[in-house]
Amino acid sequence: NHLSPVKQAPKITAQPVSHTAFSLDDVNLACEASGDPVPSFRWVKDGEEFRRELFESGTLTADDKEELRSYQGSYRCYVANELGTAVSDLVHLITEPIPTLAKEKRQKRRSFEEGETTVLYCNPPKSSVTPKIHWMDMQLRHIPLNERVTTSLDGNLYFANLLDSDSREDYTCNAHYINASVILPKEPIAISVTPSLCLCLSPTPEVRWERMDSPLSPARVRMLNYEHWLQIESVSEGDDGEYTCTAQNSQGSVKHHYAVTVEAAPYWTRRPEDQLYAPGETVRLDCQAEGIPTPNITWSINGTDSDARRHVSSGTLILTDVQYSDTAVYQCEATNKHGNILVNTHVHVVELPPQILTADGLMYKATEGQAVLLRCRTFGSPQPKVDWEIFEFGPALANAKMSQTSDGNLQISDVSEDDSNIYTCSVRHSNRSISAELEVLNRTKIVDPPQDLRVLRGDDAVLQCKYTVDHKLKQPTIQWKKDKHKITSSANDDKYTEYLDGSLKITDIRMEDSGIYSCEISTKLDSVSATGSITVQDKPGSPHSLELSERKERRVTLSWMPGAQNNSPVSEYVIEKKEEQNPEKGHWEEYRRVPQDIRHLEIHLQPYSTYHFRVRAVNGIGISEPSPPSDSYSYKKKKGPRTHSRRGLPMQEPAADRNRVIVVHGNKVETAVSDLQFYSNYTLTVAPFNSKGEGPHSKAYHFSTPEGAPGPVSFLTFESPSETEITLRWEAPDKPNGVLTGYLLQYNERGSTQDHSLYFTLKSLNPRIQYHFKLRALTTAGEGEPIEMEGATLLDGEPPSAINIEAGQTSVNVSWVPGERQRNFAFSFRYLKKMGGEWEESENVNSSQAFYQLQGLTPGVQYHLQIRPGNNSWEFKTDGPELHELPSSFATQGWFIGLISAMVLLLLVLLILCYIKKSKGGKYSVKDKEEDQVDGARTMKDGEFGEYNSSDNFLLW
Repeated sequence: NHLSPVKQAPKITAQPVSHTAFSLDDVNLACEASGDPVPSFRWVKDGEEFRRELFESGTLTADDKEELRSYQGSYRCYVANELGTAVSDLVHLITEPIPTLAKEKRQKRRSFEEGETTVLYCNPPKSSVTPKIHWMDMQLRHIPLNERVTTSLDGNLYFANLLDSDSREDYTCNAHYINASVILPKEPIAISVTPSLCLCLSPTPEVRWERMDSPLSPARVRMLNYEHWLQIESVSEGDDGEYTCTAQNSQGSVKHHYAVTVEAAPYWTRRPEDQLYAPGETVRLDCQAEGIPTPNITWSINGTDSDARRHVSSGTLILTDVQYSDTAVYQCEATNKHGNILVNTHVHVVELPPQILTADGLMYKATEGQAVLLRCRTFGSPQPKVDWEIFEFGPALANAKMSQTSDGNLQISDVSEDDSNIYTCSVRHSNRSISAELEVLNRTKIVDPPQDLRVLRGDDAVLQCKYTVDHKLKQPTIQWKKDKHKITSSANDDKYTEYLDGSLKITDIRMEDSGIYSCEISTKLDSVSATGSITVQDKPGSPHSLELSERKERRVTLSWMPGAQNNSPVSEYVIEKKEEQNPEKGHWEEYRRVPQDIRHLEIHLQPYSTYHFRVRAVNGIGISEPSPPSDSYSYKKKKGPRTHSRRGLPMQEPAADRNRVIVVHGNKVETAVSDLQFYSNYTLTVAPFNSKGEGPHSKAYHFSTPEGAPGPVSFLTFESPSETEITLRWEAPDKPNGVLTGYLLQYNERGSTQDHSLYFTLKSLNPRIQYHFKLRALTTAGEGEPIEMEGATLLDGEPPSAINIEAGQTSVNVSWVPGERQRNFAFSFRYLKKMGGEWEESENVNSSQAFYQLQGLTPGVQYHLQIRPGNNSWEFKTDGPELHELPSSFATQGWFIGLISAMVLLLLVLLILCYIKKSKGGKYSVKDKEEDQVDGARTMKDGEFGEYNSSDNFLLW
């Protein structure tokens, strides 16, 4: 309300911006302002009046009747009312037609050999606006970019080394002019890449950036475009220097040096402020700017040159004995070759009585140690000056902790209870004043902060956070966080319970409850926080991946992988065994204990038993659940000469030497213990001895050794699922010497896998290169010893094109040489008798077999042989006498043979019927005779045979 009677000089609220116009619609220069009275607007183009006076809005647009090119030039907007004239920034408007493509000849196909380098040039139409370049194919799909195929800042497409897969007809450069809303596709470029006969193609170089005089700043430096571009954000003079780009592969390296010189457009370091002045005062308007090169500073008044009565010294405008007529808008402008900046400052010469705008009797509260600002805002012309006093203590500035700001406020730092008082702000040479009261309360404190706890899984934990607050403050807010995330307690969930004294109870602790916990006590005036942690410990996880290897007579090697340590280092492993054939030992029993750094164990066995093995881990908390049992293993003793022997006890290896004794002679009070294992827990005791024996041991001292670089990985193998991929598999080191953090894999180009995986797939490999691999395990202590091997990707398999045929009488042996570095390929043999018949086909054959036998062939016959899939064919003849085909005749016709067979069968049936009929008729005609013969036969003695004469009938049935 106090400012309402004061008129306002014009103030520009929307500045014009330099840009390029491709059409009349693009001609739009903003110029908006506020002021009282309402200001008017006018434009100056290239130093001359361009547009008559405008009201309400000064935004400049194009006239449809004008040509576009007539608007190109430099513009300034002037905004005026009775208190002065404000001036806008100087802007530049560029006009040009929408970019178009000139007619181009279709480029000829370019041919290259695999491994060569090349550049595809874009050369977009020139414009004051740089286009965004997209390399695409005819289906408007982006050309894939990677370390080998990249774009440059000028939009060209670079190939570090060409592959056969780079052959295509439609490499198309699309230039996108965003401001013109147009995309211009250039003529497609066709390239053809032929395979190289050399298998020694250079791998894609690795790019590395360096600064010669100092390291690169990771906070402001970014690697873009697969590290081919170096971007420095927020460039400053300190970035001035020499930079080096190094490209390196197994064939060598090359460097390119960049000398960077940093220059800058003008920028303000001190700007004059609008101010009220009384007649007769001296006005100093400070205007300072920096830039490279150093900018030139000029002053103007209401948009015109300053008169001689006004003095300029080092950029500062000095006005002495100002009068009402000096009320105006003053412009300070800084210019160098990179641009210009301008600031408008309103000087209002007027007489106004002093006033205090801050309310009287305000109450300020703070806690000990805070900073407090007591306000005393004033208004008037000339600017009122104020003094602060402390009740019963006099001037406030006599206290070293107190200072007065330029606008009259009182700043008190590090307040204490002694600073509680009433403060008075008075305007000099007037009777105007206000009072303010400051009350300093006790600081909020945490007297019992949360601790670092180690808790067993399943137990409850309580984190303390006891505090004190000033009794005049209300109950504070308590907020617990885990790993910076808020914890909320719920009536439906008793996982977390918060108590009034600030403590937090966590029930049924799980492994996932491990973390950093913080409590924050907040009041209206201050807040304080403290941090603790919970480490959840548990018995170790079960070992896994048990494997039996190196199976030899009477012994086998058992290996396993460790489970989770659960925040308590594993101290040893317990190997258990079970014998199935021995009823007395048909249960699991402890076989051996080994230190934690052992993952393999050779086990001696007794014959005629089947064994199972399992492993448990032991740490400071307890013993783990057993691992899944291993495969069964049986050992049967070979038969030999029978000997007399006495069966002994099962053979066992001696127990591991887990105790060491170091003898120190003389009166020494210290010694060095060497050959300790990394990342291990030890217990040390000391005992004196003399000629009579050993004395009592000291109290046990427990210590742990730090992590060390791991040993080499146990083994390294690989397989190739495709022509451009290799999957490497390995086993963890026998001696990890700490917690493995990952593995480092090196192969021509360097890569790493930062986790505990025991395999890694390399992609986009060159199938024509033999690779050398190195693999190291990693811990926080460093890299382990490498294991090395060489290998190459496997090519797609194919059926053999050349075979060797050796024919027998009823079979033929086919052999071939499997393709080098080729994956298995399934095919079959197809064969046909040359004299006629149907094709027959063998079972599927693998290309790696190198041999196959076709059986069931006819001796002495010529055959056709084919491999499927494929078009190759061969001929062979089986051994043995050659079989000739009988000439065709009436007797060999199928229908005739069938007719004869039917007639023979019918005749045989008729003969059988005749015999049956005859047999029935004879039985009744000689009945009496047969009875006589039977009576006579009964008188025969045992063992005698009856005799028949020629007239007797005898039927054998």
